[in-house]
Amino acid sequence: MSPSRRSPLRRCTGLAVAALATAAALTGVSGLAPTAIANEGNPTVLSWGAGRTGQLGNGTMTDSLSPSSVTSLFRGDVDQLSGGGTSSSDSFALARTDRTVKSWGHNSSGQLGNGGRANQTVPTTVPRLTGIKDIAAGGQHGLALDTSGQVYSWGDNTYGQLGNNRTGDSRTVPDRVQGMPKVKQISAGCDFSLALLENGKVYAWGRGIHGQLGTGNRATSAVPRQVTGLENIVAIDAGCYHALALTADNTVKSWGYNLYGQLGNSSTKSSTAPVDVDWLEDVASIEAGAHHNYVITSDSKVWGWGNNQYGQLLEADEAFDANVSRTNRTAPVEIPRLEGVQHLAAGARHGVAVTADDVFTWGHNGEGQLGNGTTVARYESVKILSEGSAIKDVSASLGGNTTYAY
Repeated sequence: MSPSRRSPLRRCTGLAVAALATAAALTGVSGLAPTAIANEGNPTVLSWGAGRTGQLGNGTMTDSLSPSSVTSLFRGDVDQLSGGGTSSSDSFALARTDRTVKSWGHNSSGQLGNGGRANQTVPTTVPRLTGIKDIAAGGQHGLALDTSGQVYSWGDNTYGQLGNNRTGDSRTVPDRVQGMPKVKQISAGCDFSLALLENGKVYAWGRGIHGQLGTGNRATSAVPRQVTGLENIVAIDAGCYHALALTADNTVKSWGYNLYGQLGNSSTKSSTAPVDVDWLEDVASIEAGAHHNYVITSDSKVWGWGNNQYGQLLEADEAFDANVSRTNRTAPVEIPRLEGVQHLAAGARHGVAVTADDVFTWGHNGEGQLGNGTTVARYESVKILSEGSAIKDVSASLGGNTTYAY
């Protein structure tokens, strides 16, 4: 997963102090309006939710039900943040600061890229990486892209997701991925990797059992392979086992796993080659979660599809009862409550959005990933950070339950 796909809508904001954070619901379950403090006057990157592997970056290995500070990592210094992990038990994070990379969290596969395998509870610098312009945290591996268009990979390589013509091992420090022309963007799924070339073509490598490599078959590949039939692509984003691509004519392609309808083509059949996402046009930004997706269109509307078990799609006609069975959506549906948001992030089963002034969360909350002081799922959006917080972007663990604001 790579936050850089949101660059068409990126907003530059000056560094300002964080205001008092409230969790008063816009609408929703009555009686649940807890207060969370975002450390007024604190300019650090904020994190909340699951923390058992150090993924909060605050020096502890405990969950946080409200926003906490990432140690010595300041919002004004961070250009990009990418949350990885297949679950909360192996989550980690990468941050790009002044063209270098910092990492923290789970590290048993070397996904922190620091030469060791011990978990880290605070950010540390990843060696060998300079001039970095894009980062992506996958399930248990990481990617970085430098200004010359070269891709670097590290971490788990069980399925060849490092692209080094090997499988079944891991690497604890970054090394260059061979076999591709100049790359402009990268993204990482739970067990595969993507690269968008400057010529508009897309390459993929790693596990292919669900068709997530988009090569027309389900074979695993330990070297980059071209995704079938994709031309003139301007942005990519990987979910856990599926992927999205934004075309030059502002439509969306998808491929891979589709059990929850995350391909958006009115089916639940997985696809080994790219298919058209239904309905969508004039798309400006794409965001793939583990099993659900969001897009922002040029008129600032938001559409979503895929897994909706915990109200990830914020459908207004659903009862606010945790026992209500919610319908997964196999084609995009409009999400009126998110109209006008500037950036979105989709986690395993929750979402987070930032507007000009506020940060909102919704969906699953079993480990406090909504940041509202509870572990109760919310089927309406909850305001977490209030006016004046100066948050320019948000991120969420790919397959875990940790959320970041910076």
